Amino acid sequence: MASRPRVTPAVPGAPARRALLLAGLCLPAGCALVGGEPSYRDGPLPIATGAVDGVYYRYARSLAARIEHRLPGVRPSVDSTTGSVDNLHRLASGRDRLGFAAADAVGAAATSRTLRSLARLYDDYIHLAVAGTGPIRSVGDLRGRTVSVGATGSGVELVAGRVLDAAGLTSGRRPAQVRMGLEESAAALRAGRIDAFFWSGGLPTAGIARLARQVPVRLIALGALAPPIRARYGPYYRAAAIPEGTYDGVGATLTLALANFLLATASLDDGLAFRVAEMLIRDRDAVAAEVPSAELLDVRDAIQTEPVPLHPGALRYYRSVKP
Repeated sequence: MASRPRVTPAVPGAPARRALLLAGLCLPAGCALVGGEPSYRDGPLPIATGAVDGVYYRYARSLAARIEHRLPGVRPSVDSTTGSVDNLHRLASGRDRLGFAAADAVGAAATSRTLRSLARLYDDYIHLAVAGTGPIRSVGDLRGRTVSVGATGSGVELVAGRVLDAAGLTSGRRPAQVRMGLEESAAALRAGRIDAFFWSGGLPTAGIARLARQVPVRLIALGALAPPIRARYGPYYRAAAIPEGTYDGVGATLTLALANFLLATASLDDGLAFRVAEMLIRDRDAVAAEVPSAELLDVRDAIQTEPVPLHPGALRYYRSVKP
């Protein structure tokens, strides 16, 4: 069985900020919930996710089922999207009220100032997948190859561009870039139409697990690029290992990881934000049975949401259960 990935702060200094949040004075609503759980506004609750084979979509589907069951009048829906960048646009426009996004996309988006976080959920791991029987063994071997850098408007596209830049592959004999989602990328690699594809997702990602069961797959190490990427693009990335056994036939791979958040529009009412945050923590084990990445969530990690502030309703919940 694969070992549990280590969860670390999203950005430096987060433990100190976490302690201040948990130790701070309770909000006027109080740490003790006098009179029971807070009321909430009913109505539609569209959730922006990602590819249907990815962790965002599966996490949202599990969460939506629990919201529908436990919060009468709230009508959640799960929207498949191209990923983090798309989700941030959808939240800013009001098309969705909740959405998943990676820390680097949040940090790069001007619209993130209007958003609030309900939780830091788990870490994304950057996958660079190639044919297990092919010649590509390092990111430098991508020169002259055809590489899928993710769907247009996805967080994958953002981080793939940064990886290629940090690796010196944006000039000279560069890889040919195509833009495909996870399912299309996996099919194209299997058929030999592309040489590699990038993916950013939790462990394990179902689409890559399925591909590894069908054909030999190799993951390319990217961890050595953490220092130049952090220096150029900010403190969101760290080196981390995808454990051996996460995918069939794939050994431990040192790559890049970054935090993921469940975000909300600032207009989401405090009561609903409280109840959703509560559900994330209380239902963690049940959700983890369907989405293993959820297993890593706890209160101390959930509040590490730099660069986006916690929603006041979510903060109220976390303070009510502070360790």
